[in-house]
Amino acid sequence: MKPLKFIGSSEDDLASFPCEVKQVSGYPLFRVQAGLMPSDWKPMLNVGAGAYEIPMCWENGV
Repeated sequence: MKPLKFIGSSEDDLASFPCEVKQVSGYPLFRVQAGLMPSDWKPMLNVGAGAYEIPMCWENGV
């Protein structure tokens, strides 16, 4: 498994989310760690090659 590197407060922010959100966001992070591409992402060119932004949308349990 590849290590994940969180920037700024992103790891703490993720930890503060409801359990359901953490479960949903965990799958694309697992895919990245396994060397696979997440299903929804965009490159973060200002961070560097191989850095991905994985957008998450969560509103009222949807």
